[in-house]
Amino acid sequence: MKMIRFILLGAAMLALVAGCSNETEVVSPQSTADEYTYTGLKNGTETLGTPSITIANGSGFAEGGVGMVGVASGVLDITVPAGATVNQALLYWAGGTTGAPGDDAIMVDGTEIQGELIGGPVDFFSVSGVNYFFSGYRADITDMGIVSAGANSFTISGFDFDNTGGTLDENNGASILVIFDDGTEADLSLLDGLDMAFFKFVPTLDATVPQTFTFGAEGADRNGDLVIMSGSVGEGRPNQIKVTTSAGDQMFVDVLGSFDALLWDSLILSVFIPAGDTSLTVELISTPSEDPLGASLGWIGAGLSVPVTPPALGSLGDYVWVDVDGDGIQDAGEPGVPGVVVHLMDCQGNVLGEMMTDANGLYLFTDLEAGDYRVHFVLPEGYTFTLMNQGMDMELDSDADQMTGLTMCTTLDPGENDLSWDAGLVLQENEGCSLTIGFWKTHAGFGPQDDVVTPLLPLWLGTAGGAKSIEVTTAAEAVALLSVKDFGGNSNGIAKLYAQMLGSKLNVANGASDDAIAATLADADAFLADHDWTEWRSLSRQDQKMVLGWKDMLDDYNNGLIGPGHCGDGTDDDDFDM
Repeated sequence: MKMIRFILLGAAMLALVAGCSNETEVVSPQSTADEYTYTGLKNGTETLGTPSITIANGSGFAEGGVGMVGVASGVLDITVPAGATVNQALLYWAGGTTGAPGDDAIMVDGTEIQGELIGGPVDFFSVSGVNYFFSGYRADITDMGIVSAGANSFTISGFDFDNTGGTLDENNGASILVIFDDGTEADLSLLDGLDMAFFKFVPTLDATVPQTFTFGAEGADRNGDLVIMSGSVGEGRPNQIKVTTSAGDQMFVDVLGSFDALLWDSLILSVFIPAGDTSLTVELISTPSEDPLGASLGWIGAGLSVPVTPPALGSLGDYVWVDVDGDGIQDAGEPGVPGVVVHLMDCQGNVLGEMMTDANGLYLFTDLEAGDYRVHFVLPEGYTFTLMNQGMDMELDSDADQMTGLTMCTTLDPGENDLSWDAGLVLQENEGCSLTIGFWKTHAGFGPQDDVVTPLLPLWLGTAGGAKSIEVTTAAEAVALLSVKDFGGNSNGIAKLYAQMLGSKLNVANGASDDAIAATLADADAFLADHDWTEWRSLSRQDQKMVLGWKDMLDDYNNGLIGPGHCGDGTDDDDFDM
């Protein structure tokens, strides 16, 4: 298309826009008395806003742009930090035409890309009654996979807003904006659309709409990266970018000026963010100036990347020890317990981690975010948990519940290293375990199993040397007594007492504690010293009831219902009903 130069009031006017067939600038209207008039349209799209597509998260922005005035193609360079992952790549372009809207298609390395209208057509001004419109477009090119970490270079073509042959139609330029992830954390925000401004125009075309970005507060000052994409700013035409925080205004003067090429700018500015701030406001300004003439401009996009300081990570743990004196307090010389399984849990009961205590009984969960946690200690065999929350020193007590091994919930602050969660263990005395009379019958050497009965003999049923006491000296005698049949059978209460007493005494001789039955054995021994199985039917009903009571208690002991518990071999069921 062709360019024209208008001379108004005897002086050359500086450019608002430039044509696509050469780089001669078109003048802006200077007063309402001229044939060039200012439109007053603000059509609702003339402001940046939240993009209509989903914007990816990431660590920061990379940008590159190229002006497209008067050229059929241009080269767009963009560098993404080495090692970063490209999460999203967006292509933007803009221009103006007397026949709205503009060109919604563009080519990247020969591939045509269809764009979405994101701003405009904005009726910016008219010349001799012909209205002049700006439009902005965007396309998500992420899925093309053409942008990668490192240096990238693309040929932009197929872009021409001259759809009517009008002398004022122009291209501005194109930018690629990349959201990348380099492993750091940041609050990212992006706004796009189209907002036109020239200070001599009537409101609201005289100014851009300020845009506000929000982010999380931090306790220290920091700098953010502000991305600006803008078209139609000619070389040497005054402009400003105003960034407002709680510290006041930061003014970036004349940073726009066709720096990507004629009538296109994309750049990243470092902006200061005071501690505690959660927002800042950005505005592009056409600087009021007559000589040189203040810029006319089109604002197509802005992004802000604010670094986030990763939360300080903490740790939680400490110690599992043997509480020798059982007082619930760590005393000098009481040793740590290695190999104890410890679970880190949240307060809803979910297991977050597992480890074992080291050779010194120590454990430590590290790299923990602030939050609520609890610890679960898995009780090792042969121990019980000691008393909980004893004494005045929280770092020397035991925090494990005696029944569950769980600690209470605790809140870990950012960066806190809480080394106060301990568990004291008390070593259990070895009380052995009990086996049923069925086990002793089948392990007396008369089958495939080894003889484990003979080594435990002799044993007395009744006091040693009692008139009617029975001394069991051989495995055969033991099996006969355990089987009951040779001593009156299952209907004889004393015969059944013999069997359960012999089973109990074999268990005790084998190492099981007799604490639960010592008194019963003593009473039964005294009785059997003077009575044997032949007297069962002649006993009073009261004595028969007493004998059966002893038999039942000893049966419970042999089956592990009382006393140290059953050995659980699973092979010793009785072969008769007692």
